[in-house]
Amino acid sequence: MLVTVRAILILTIFIGLNASVKAETLSDIYKIAVKNDPIILAAKANYNADKETLKQGRAVLLPQLTGSANKLEPADPTSTNPDKTTYSASLSQSLFNVPAWFQFKSAKNMDQVAEATFAANQQDLIIRVSETYFNVLRGYENKQTREAELSAISRQLEQTQERFEVGLLPITDVYEIQAIFDEATANNLEASGALDIAFEKLQSLTGQSHNELSGLKDNFIATSPEPIDVESWVEFSLANNFTLKASQLAQQAANATATAAKAQHLPKITLSTDYSKRDLEPTPTSDGVITEQTSVNLNLTMPIFSGGLTSSQARQSTFKAKAAEHNYIAAKRNTIQAARSTHQQVITNIARVKARTQATKSAESALQATQAGYEVGTRNIIDVLLAQRTVFQAKRNVASARYDYILSMMRLKQVAGQLSPKDIFELSDWLTIGIIIKRHN
Repeated sequence: MLVTVRAILILTIFIGLNASVKAETLSDIYKIAVKNDPIILAAKANYNADKETLKQGRAVLLPQLTGSANKLEPADPTSTNPDKTTYSASLSQSLFNVPAWFQFKSAKNMDQVAEATFAANQQDLIIRVSETYFNVLRGYENKQTREAELSAISRQLEQTQERFEVGLLPITDVYEIQAIFDEATANNLEASGALDIAFEKLQSLTGQSHNELSGLKDNFIATSPEPIDVESWVEFSLANNFTLKASQLAQQAANATATAAKAQHLPKITLSTDYSKRDLEPTPTSDGVITEQTSVNLNLTMPIFSGGLTSSQARQSTFKAKAAEHNYIAAKRNTIQAARSTHQQVITNIARVKARTQATKSAESALQATQAGYEVGTRNIIDVLLAQRTVFQAKRNVASARYDYILSMMRLKQVAGQLSPKDIFELSDWLTIGIIIKRHN
């Protein structure tokens, strides 16, 4: 019997550990999303494609080698003309090509644009994973309080019906509580549906099904951003925001492209070496002949008139450079505005967490006082229900305020170019398998 009891205890602990292992954390979801999220995978493919631009721009400045071979055989087998085989090779090097040089400079800038853009996409993935994860937690908190609220109202409805049946309460009290119960039932159904939708969005992000997540610890603290002053965050953003960097580099690339287009009017100098070999095979009437020829050429080309094409392309690239300049100015202003507004959101959310926490305590105290008044006959059952609903609403508000703070803090770091996977793992330390967020109860 002792052995059997031990075996049962060990099996129970093992099952409990397995259940805990199933509860995924934010860092687990992020690791899966890095591998499976189609948006970040597409961004990575575009990044690799854009990185080829620099190699293509450099290739124009490097030596060019071409070769060919041709064999000519007489169509008439009785012909006395010999078979002729020709080989040729040409090696050329651009010595003076201003457009190609500035196109290379533009390609270098676009290479950096690709890096900055991909870094911004990586930060966007962190935000999307965090939003999706904490929206699941938000939906779960909402569902839990809705269920608790519905259960409390259900008990009150039963008690009211019992008291009505013995003549202690009028039928109007039953009707009023029934109406509140029906509304709570609808709210509970909406909360369940919203939780399922939140889990579906998580599955859409990772391509995998998730049924259990780790919840946020109750002792989570909303701390102020460091540094606290907004101007420091504005400076960080102007110096490190990846979207702003990409816009600035795109402007530099557009300027280099415009310069290259204007330089199309300039002459180009190319040094080339050409080699050819002709092999005439022997025939019954002639001996075979092999001839070789090597030449070194210095070529100077200069466009004189192209129907206005060169001038039009120069003007077009100048307008595009001007547009890129205005886009950079807009990106800079948007970055400043985003840094200030997001910083304000963080400060506001910190205050909201504190205020909502205090409001919950006040609502609980008010509920206790209302229940005491109901017991002595100074308050009615509707007052108790309203006080209970206020408590549950306050708890939902606290949970929502905490998640709003977390996401606003991450967005502030994103604007400032400070957001990294490290933030994901630090947040995961605040998650616990002691609070299991389940898709289905």
